[in-house]
Amino acid sequence: MASRQGLALLLLVLTTLSGCTMGTFRATASCVGRCGEQYNNANRCHCNDECSQYGNCCSDYNAICVLQVSCASRCGETYDTSNTCHCNDRCQEFNNCCDDYNAFCVPTTVPPTTLPPVPSSPLPVTSAELSSIADDLWFGDVNFATEGVDFTLNLQSYVSNTAVHTDSSSSRLFSYMNENGVLSSPTYSTFVAILNNYIAQTGNTEQVTSAESAENEAFLSEIMKTPVMAKVHDFLRWKGIVPYNEDDFKARLSEIWFGRYSRQNGKLDTSGFEHVFVGEVKNGQVTGMHSWVRFYLAEKSGVFDYSGYVYKKQPGTIGVQFRWGSVWKNLGGFFLGTSPEFDVAIYTLCFLTRPNGQCQFNMAGQQMRIITYSWLDRGRYLASAYP
Repeated sequence: MASRQGLALLLLVLTTLSGCTMGTFRATASCVGRCGEQYNNANRCHCNDECSQYGNCCSDYNAICVLQVSCASRCGETYDTSNTCHCNDRCQEFNNCCDDYNAFCVPTTVPPTTLPPVPSSPLPVTSAELSSIADDLWFGDVNFATEGVDFTLNLQSYVSNTAVHTDSSSSRLFSYMNENGVLSSPTYSTFVAILNNYIAQTGNTEQVTSAESAENEAFLSEIMKTPVMAKVHDFLRWKGIVPYNEDDFKARLSEIWFGRYSRQNGKLDTSGFEHVFVGEVKNGQVTGMHSWVRFYLAEKSGVFDYSGYVYKKQPGTIGVQFRWGSVWKNLGGFFLGTSPEFDVAIYTLCFLTRPNGQCQFNMAGQQMRIITYSWLDRGRYLASAYP
């Protein structure tokens, strides 16, 4: 089941963004506000009386629609003796509130002047806390694009041996993309503007122009406006891992993602952003490239040639084999449909809390693993991150 905070944020998305072009994207993942609805085959999961029979209920169906053990969308309700727990104004007096009453029904906004100080040293992050914040990010991604609505895949051939380089898929992976509805969003458009700023081959010094620096800044500024980045910042500063001030956190993100270092020949030839989201060519192989948006655009322009898929898993990851010119990527994994800000948030979270190894957590009811590596300079820079 999604975390309490994630459900609350999802409810906010449902009520405020229902009219948006991409308004169907994540609203169908939870039963908040949907109990007893009519069947809709466009929904990812269902909340009607028959969903249990067909095995297609949302993961929080029992909690939200059957047991009524959550206060999601119930704050201030009239007392009902049939409810397992309550969310009215007097439940604290009678000690019968639902466990998440405070999370949903008690205002938690704290004036900046009274926020707790940042710990003098970072606090540990538990697996449960990672799962909770990951759920918050997943269900709070207001710029998420839904497969089957905003884009369509044509998987074609399954690749059983990634060491064998045979192009057995004649068509593109992406057969449809709602470009006007997806790529025109500010976080997407500023992300796309950066993709052509790099030299693919490592060992060549990357000269960052003032225009390119401005594009980096514009991208960070846009993603910092989103709920996803606000949530990950709140979590990381609560743990004392990143600066409390938003501008200082943004500067740290710039260092992590756009700070340059050398992968080959001692040249400043790479950055976390280039490796993770654009991809590079080193020693005759494609390295990095873990962005579905980048893959779509490169495939559309003929730069990437899709060979086949290695896996496709819930809640939305895929592993593919492809060719970049004459150079192959045996297996490249990336999220599907996630916004640029989500990718930055989840990879930054894992980079800072579980660096140089596996970052394991549950997200949207599924076990997840993200691998991150830092560069040698005291872990200042991101070397790689992928699901």
